[in-house]
Formats: sequence, C-alpha cells, structure tokens
Amino acid sequence: MRLELETRKMQAIILAAGCGSRLNSNDHVDIPPKCLVDLHGHTLLQHQIIELHRAGIYQICIVVGYGAKKVMEVAGSCASLIFNDCWAETNSLYSLCLCHDWVTEPVIVMNCDVLAHREVFHRVVTSPGNAFAFDSTSGMDSEHMKVELEEGRLKAMSKQLPIHRTMGENVGMFRFEINALEYLFKEGKALIQSGGRKMWMAAAVERIAQYVPIRGIDIAGLPWIEIDFPSDLRAAQEEIWPKICNVPTLP
Repeated sequence: MRLELETRKMQAIILAAGCGSRLNSNDHVDIPPKCLVDLHGHTLLQHQIIELHRAGIYQICIVVGYGAKKVMEVAGSCASLIFNDCWAETNSLYSLCLCHDWVTEPVIVMNCDVLAHREVFHRVVTSPGNAFAFDSTSGMDSEHMKVELEEGRLKAMSKQLPIHRTMGENVGMFRFEINALEYLFKEGKALIQSGGRKMWMAAAVERIAQYVPIRGIDIAGLPWIEIDFPSDLRAAQEEIWPKICNVPTLP
C-alpha cells in the first residue's frame, strides 16, 4: 500500500514504435512488434504494464508505430496510445518528444524491449528525484548504451563512450521529475530540428545531465535483458524469464 500511495501521481511512457527488425533475419517475414515477443504465454509489454501497475502507476502511455493495431489489442484499456507515423525514419528521441502534451506528473520512461525483474522497477520508481537504472557489470559490447558517472550522477551516456570511461550499461528505464522532463523535451526538440530524427533518447539525456542531476541506480545482480537479437530473445525466454516468472495476468 505504501508504494502505491507514493506513486499514485506518477505516469509512465513506454517507447514502442520500432519494428525490431534485428529479431528476425528474414526481412520478408511479417514480424510482430518487438514489445509483443512471447515469454511463455506472456508478452513483454504485458509484463511491463503489470510491473508498472504493481508499482502503483496506472497512467501509462505507449508510443506506437509499427504494428500499432496489434499493440493496441494487447494493451487494451490499460494505456493511452500516441502514434508515431514517422516510426520508420525516426528513433526513441522523436517518439519521446511526441509525449510532451501528455505528461503532467513525474514519469517513468522505458524502452519496450527491456525485460527486468520487478525489483528494478521498484528501485527506479521509488528513487527520489531524477534517476536511471544501469548495470555496472555490463557495457563492454559495441551495442551497449554505455554510461559514465561522477559521484553517482550521470556524466555521459553513449554507445561510443570509450571503454576506459565506461562504468556500466544503461538498462533503458528512467525516472524524471516534471521540470527535468521539460528540459529533456527542449533538448530533444533542438536535436531533432538540427537533423537528429534518428537519434536515441540517450542523446538528450546526456545533454541535460550536464545541468540536471540524474542519479544512477546500479541493478547489478538482478535479472534483466534488452531484447535486440534472436540470441537475446532465447536468453530472455530460457534464462531471464524463469527467474522473474509467476507474474499475474492483466485484468
């Protein structure tokens, strides 16, 4: 009850506009949206919505694009939808900026391809101020969104961050106070207007971290995975999901 009382005025945004083409090596196959990958009877999106509900967050917005109708069928009445009609030419930064008029409260922003233990949700949701989850045991791969911290606060976030500065991998789950989110929207729109329609949200996060404190929450040791490739999906189904299963179904 206490957690729900603490978070009843919070909102959540799930960025789910992309098609996740790297999950299927055959470009001619009509693949489902990445957020609808199967986890032994549950979809990834269902898991995310359930964990947000468990944390007391019921105002959820999903930014959709590819496969929007299928996502709508799964989400049902559990979320508002914003359609990114430029999903094939844009990335997570553009999708986030579409939510500017929807947000009215502190918000959790997360990528749709993150499968994580409920403790990860709990730590991010209950964190004071602005924060993000990272794993200090990861971040060595070229595909990883690497992070650098200074006295516990975000200093840099980029896939191109040099290894000697890397302190972990961004999990893809953030918490922003409303004033910080306004700065994020402002920086995001500036990047888009200067030709950054294909940029990740991390580019704007890195910018505001220079003047807005964003605390890193190390979730090392907890089960989680970002699902980008077929090998990630197999690991999610065979290794990660069994560790976080027994999740109730959506009402």
